[in-house]
Amino acid sequence: MTGDARRVVLLEYISMSGRLAVFGVRADWDRPKVELLDLDQEELSLFVAANLDSHRSVRDLAEMPELLHQYDFVVRPVAEWSEPGDVICLVPHGALHRMPLHALRVGDEHLIERNPVVYAPSVSVLRHSRTDRESAAPELSRRMAVFGDSRQNLPDAAAEAAMLGDRFGAEVHLGAAVTRENLQRALSDSDWVHIAGHAAFDPRNPLRSGLELHGGDVLTAGEIFGMPRMRASLVTLSGCETGISLRHSGDELIGLTRALLYARASSLLVSLWSVADDSTAFFMRRFYDHLLSGRGLAKADALRAAVLETMRMPDWGSLYRWAPFTLIGDWH
Repeated sequence: MTGDARRVVLLEYISMSGRLAVFGVRADWDRPKVELLDLDQEELSLFVAANLDSHRSVRDLAEMPELLHQYDFVVRPVAEWSEPGDVICLVPHGALHRMPLHALRVGDEHLIERNPVVYAPSVSVLRHSRTDRESAAPELSRRMAVFGDSRQNLPDAAAEAAMLGDRFGAEVHLGAAVTRENLQRALSDSDWVHIAGHAAFDPRNPLRSGLELHGGDVLTAGEIFGMPRMRASLVTLSGCETGISLRHSGDELIGLTRALLYARASSLLVSLWSVADDSTAFFMRRFYDHLLSGRGLAKADALRAAVLETMRMPDWGSLYRWAPFTLIGDWH
């Protein structure tokens, strides 16, 4: 399940005037497949701005799922190009970067129910994130560092960090210990780094977006770009809108996501919107349970399993609860 023989289907989206080109790539195909879909980019951008730009708007959208499912056709090629269980790698374009494409439906089920899903800002970044994966430490022997509640105003984030530390024997830094020195050291020396707390996105200067530390300090995306190569193969940002970036020409994403991938984090687990504390803590516990289980699930499979368990909990069937987190980069 975790080896390179696992079939992966890559879908890359390119927006054109009134059309969306979907390119499909699979190792056993001689050439890519292409499907053209009708999609009004301005209308999509307005939909994203109205429904996916705030905590309240996502909750409202979750009460009217038919609004999101008008875009199910965007993932329609998955049904023809893949089988259930194949890894689906999505490379969005334009406003699709803000869409929870894994929550769209393929047939009668959500894409994430049918397949494990991973995202990439671009194909070149995906290739970059998979470099040297074979030399990484075995999953069950990896060192984990956990940070939580840097501003000491998020008791649920502190509880989440403490729970993960107790459950997995991780090194835990809470409150005043969430410092620049400790975080930079963990990113350089640990295999998995989990950060539960605030992140800030600056739309005027995305390189000033960053992770909020104790005492009002911020480790910015610009500083992460300049860090030495990271050891961390998985960085989890368990906060609000940690996956938000600004799109520049060429569709490069500038923000925390791009900075961490540039610093050679193989995989990121980030959020698309402001998350609920209780369901997030449950989701994270189950994600790491699956990642560290005797079966040694790949990250994409562990994510899918945790999403499905969250979805099936009483009162958590809303996409607001189960769909905010996305895996970016290497799926293994």
